[in-house]
Amino acid sequence: MIDEIPSCEKCELISSRRKKIVKGFGDREANIFFIGLAPGRNGADITGVPFTRDPSGVLFQEAMIKAGFSLETDPRVEKPKLKGVFVTNIVKCNPKDDSGNNRAPTIKEIQNCISYLNKEIEIIQPKIIVLFGKIVTESILNRKVSRFKEVHNIPISMEGRDWIPFYHPSYVIRGSYNRQKYVAEICELAHLI
Repeated sequence: MIDEIPSCEKCELISSRRKKIVKGFGDREANIFFIGLAPGRNGADITGVPFTRDPSGVLFQEAMIKAGFSLETDPRVEKPKLKGVFVTNIVKCNPKDDSGNNRAPTIKEIQNCISYLNKEIEIIQPKIIVLFGKIVTESILNRKVSRFKEVHNIPISMEGRDWIPFYHPSYVIRGSYNRQKYVAEICELAHLI
């Protein structure tokens, strides 16, 4: 299931505009599992690898290198070698708007894709799952979050593992959170396993 995601047509609009179906990527024996929202149009939709090439991907890879999760030394690598982590998205295709820009997936699009994500979690069996952003956190934990800063980087024990809501790298790229602090917090995750 991780290697093969069928040529899904459940979301007619997304499937007609995507370049690639983006499956999860990383260490099959990972202890830490990162979940983003959707492949970026200038990143994973081109490379086929989550969190690569675009500014969010470069920041994420920089953090992976500093945390010792990457065997690469260049955050711009389009297919990094990761150890101890697995990276995926809740939606496996880039949801573009009518102008070709990124947009948030709809609830129905998330529901259409959730079985792929659940299968990835079942196969990998991580100890820690990091949820990037409010939409991912609310969708996975099935609860509303009014102020994300109140849940950022605070583990929630559930189903025998820790689920950690975390600011999405794009939030940091926009200047809404300190970059060095963010990278340091990602590095701290390595000490939880």
